[in-house]
Amino acid sequence: MSRILIVEDERGLSGAIKDWLESQFYLVSVVEDGLTALERLSRDTFDAIVLDLMLPGLSGLEVCRRYRDVGGAAPILILTARSTLASKEDGLDCGADDYLVKPCDLRELSARLRAIMRRPASAPIVVFKVSDIELDTNARQVRKSGRIVHLLPKEFLLLEALLMNAGSVLSVERLIDLVWGTNSSLTPDTVRSHMRSLRSKIESERGHGRCLIRTIHGRGYLIERD
Repeated sequence: MSRILIVEDERGLSGAIKDWLESQFYLVSVVEDGLTALERLSRDTFDAIVLDLMLPGLSGLEVCRRYRDVGGAAPILILTARSTLASKEDGLDCGADDYLVKPCDLRELSARLRAIMRRPASAPIVVFKVSDIELDTNARQVRKSGRIVHLLPKEFLLLEALLMNAGSVLSVERLIDLVWGTNSSLTPDTVRSHMRSLRSKIESERGHGRCLIRTIHGRGYLIERD
């Protein structure tokens, strides 16, 4: 699952971007100032960064420079109200990969993120396969016995987390961390509700009472390796 960091102090905008990207199967974190952004980037790994330039505490340009100076490699999309050619040059020269002016269409934003995160054409397609279930991380598709299963974004991310860790038990707390983010205040009931919905879409009779997703009481959830 691709992790995106949004660095934006306008809560209405960051909330709209977060909701949109999560509907596109991304795991999104939001911070509101430059110093907090650098702190998060120093301890967490992200696949892309959406960065405003006009931030409290530390400007977006300085965040970009410092991140690149210490070897930060995640692609950066600057999203700002500054539309002058000089501002675009400054943003791209400090290490950003793309520059988008507010207001923007959210579809264009996600298209540009896909472009800067795109893997080389020679990169292998990542497909997790257990029993009759296949999950294609690039196409964002799940197939059951060859037929597409339509999952909601969080259901997809839950299944992806379990398949990536097949053979290991994932606790409810770990699933919240992986699917909703480290700062989430969700309750275990939310995980259980999403898990029930996921199971209803992918489970089938497997004989001997076996299910694809097993509940390990008191510990969490498990998908066993084939």
